[in-house]
Amino acid sequence: MFSLDNFESLVPAKILARGLAYFNERAVERLEETTKGQWEAVVSGSEDYEVAITLAGKEVKSWSCDCPYDGGPVCKHVVAVLYALREAAPAKARKGKTTAGKMSFEDILLQLDIEELREFIRRQKAQDREFGEQFMLFFSDKDPQMDVEKKYREMVRQLARKHSDRGFMDYRGTFAFSKAMMPVLEAAGHAIARKNFREAMAIAQAVCLEVMTVQQACDDSAGNIGGIIQDGIQIFQDIANNKAATPGVMDQIFAWLEKQLLDAIWFDYGDYGYEMLAVAESLAPHVNPERFLRLLDKLLESRAATGTYREYTREALKKQKIRFLQAMGREQEAGQLIAASMDIVEVRLEMVEEAIARKDYLRAKQLIAGGIEIAESKGHPGTVRQWEEVLLRIAQLEDDLDTFRFFAKRFAFIRGMSPEFYQKWKSSFSPEEWPEVIGQHIQSVIAEETAKPRKFAWDSLENALFNSLAPIYIAEQQWERLLHLIPPDPSEHTLALVRPHLAGRYPKEMLALYLKLLELMADKASNRSQYQNLAALMKKVKQDIEGSHAAIDELAASLIQQYPRRSAMREELGWVLRGRG
Repeated sequence: MFSLDNFESLVPAKILARGLAYFNERAVERLEETTKGQWEAVVSGSEDYEVAITLAGKEVKSWSCDCPYDGGPVCKHVVAVLYALREAAPAKARKGKTTAGKMSFEDILLQLDIEELREFIRRQKAQDREFGEQFMLFFSDKDPQMDVEKKYREMVRQLARKHSDRGFMDYRGTFAFSKAMMPVLEAAGHAIARKNFREAMAIAQAVCLEVMTVQQACDDSAGNIGGIIQDGIQIFQDIANNKAATPGVMDQIFAWLEKQLLDAIWFDYGDYGYEMLAVAESLAPHVNPERFLRLLDKLLESRAATGTYREYTREALKKQKIRFLQAMGREQEAGQLIAASMDIVEVRLEMVEEAIARKDYLRAKQLIAGGIEIAESKGHPGTVRQWEEVLLRIAQLEDDLDTFRFFAKRFAFIRGMSPEFYQKWKSSFSPEEWPEVIGQHIQSVIAEETAKPRKFAWDSLENALFNSLAPIYIAEQQWERLLHLIPPDPSEHTLALVRPHLAGRYPKEMLALYLKLLELMADKASNRSQYQNLAALMKKVKQDIEGSHAAIDELAASLIQQYPRRSAMREELGWVLRGRG
């Protein structure tokens, strides 16, 4: 957190400068303390944005802005209001001293009698229809006949229409809609605090249903709409967690979730279905565990879990059913379901781990063999690799050296080189054995790469050998072999890989390679960004390679003369010559 005194040191410089510009241009309008510590303002610009800031003294506790900025936690509009608040703070303090006797809102409220309040409320309702609706919703527990959900659904629907254009809510609209929905969500929290669970449930239902409609026709790149739906689901969980919630309330929530979950839409647009299921599971002991199990069975037969692309949902539901049965102490039923769900990686892996814990390595390997067969049939190489890593672990536990070496070597050279598995492979040999082993591997790599047909210039034998052998030479600290492995026309990436290892040992050779590369880069460079990269690399070479300063400066001066019309290049290389930047 930050304060009005130190926010300038914590906000990015660019955002700070833009916010200060807004403040200096008097773009902060209608700055007002709505309640103690709660400030609101409008910042005008190409569009007007509403900013809300909560202060505790000078400390900034929270802030929000309905602009679409998502490049960081604080936008320029919030910064502008922070400047305005800091400017207003001394005046507010002086005003407080001179008006100490002035009554506050709370002071007046506490002096009113019931008839005065009723008269004021009647007048406000006559003047402001929305006030009357808010009043009726707040006290909905006084009228059992009121359709609270219907009223909240219409309220959310109106907000969605306000922030949409022809049925679609754009990226910016989602921010404004999210802010407009905050009072609705806060109303649910107030209702729960008053133990008005009927109103809280109505809000949760309205939010979930109406905002899901918005979700299907919006640009929710920022996640605002999804966040509102999740907040709606959380209301149900908050009610379920409240000790004052009656069995009847629990049953109503479960029944609503039970009905909604059979609609695949909750699984199609995110993880909402799984979040709803989590709420239903927490309610199951209070309603009837069998109802939750029946719900899972229905879901497994529903559209949400059937079809070509529903494997993840099917597996998730089965795993949840297994966990629930185990939590209920129904181990036999859980075991039967596990036996019938061995195509699920996590389920099979749990059985494998149990076998390893019993030191029943044969059973573990049998289970893994079945898992590999299933994964291969599905075309899941990542899962095959996962099983093979467990086989490597078992080989180590069994002191099966041949199997351990086989898998350690395989994993060491999949997609480049893995230092972790390379060391595992190396450590399985004695220091006396290793030179011959790694030498044979190097020769086999050379033979294999030499035999391959080459169709493209970038796929030259020199490049292929460098990519395959350079990591080995680095691991084995075979620096001279690494130097001779460098291709005749190395790329910047190639030299960057070897520079930390060879610059200090072979400065003359590395400088020659870099001078050739830098000339080529200069010839191809055509914009300031590329000139800056060229200059930065020159500075890096001067820094890392001893005795390179004169040669690099000479090259920079030569390039300036060679390309007199490239003013941006001349400027960037000038910094190299002056040793700045």
